[in-house]
Amino acid sequence: ECCKWITLTYKENMTDAKRLYKDFEKFNKRMRYRLSKEGYKYEYIVAMEPQGRGAWHAHMLMIFDNKAPYIENSVMSDIWGYGFTSTKNLDKNIDNLGAYLTAYLGDMELSEASEKIGLFNLIGKNGQINYEVKEVEVVEGDKKVSKAMLKGLRMVLYPPKFNIYRCSRGIKKPMISYEREINAQKKISAGTLTFERTIKLNDPNSEYSNIINYRYYNKIR
Repeated sequence: ECCKWITLTYKENMTDAKRLYKDFEKFNKRMRYRLSKEGYKYEYIVAMEPQGRGAWHAHMLMIFDNKAPYIENSVMSDIWGYGFTSTKNLDKNIDNLGAYLTAYLGDMELSEASEKIGLFNLIGKNGQINYEVKEVEVVEGDKKVSKAMLKGLRMVLYPPKFNIYRCSRGIKKPMISYEREINAQKKISAGTLTFERTIKLNDPNSEYSNIINYRYYNKIR
C-alpha cells in the first residue's frame, strides 16, 4: 500500500533512447512538485522497456514512507504529458519484489516475439526455441487469458551499453560480497530456496565458456 507501479507510454512510436530519460526527468520533477504541495515525498526506481516495434516506455516504482496517495489516471497522464499512463497495485503476497518485476520486464509474449523478431531467429540448430517458454495467466477485461512467455527475451532488444534502470538517491542498494560457496551457504542457511536457474555461456569464436548459477533464498519463508 506504500507503492505505486506506473507505466508511462508514448502516444507516438517514440524510439529515441536519449530522449526517453530526458522526458522521464521532466515528468519526475512535475510529479514531485505536485505531491509536495500535498505533503508527500517518494523514492523511485524506473526501468525502461523496449517493445518489438522499437517504441520505448517506462515502468516506475514509486515508494512512499506511508500509504501512497490516490491519483486519478487522467491527472497522471496530464503530468506525464507525452501519451498514456496506467497504474497497477502490487500484490501484498509478493515477498520477492525484485524477482517479480525482473520477470515482468524481461519476458516477452511468444506472439510478439514471432511477429517482430521472427521465429527463425528464435530457433536453434536443434529445432527448439532457444528461450525457456512459460505459461502465465493475465487478466484482459473481465476474463483470464493464458499466454506463452519467453523468459528473458526482451533483453535482446536493448541497445549496447544502455542504462536499463535508474533510481533516486534514497534507494538503498544491496550489499554485494564475493566469497567461497561454503561461506555463502552458512549465511543463507536460515533461508528457504525459492528460485534457482543455471545458465551456460559458450562463445565458439573465443572458446569462452562459463556456468552461472542463480539462487534466491527468502528468510521470511
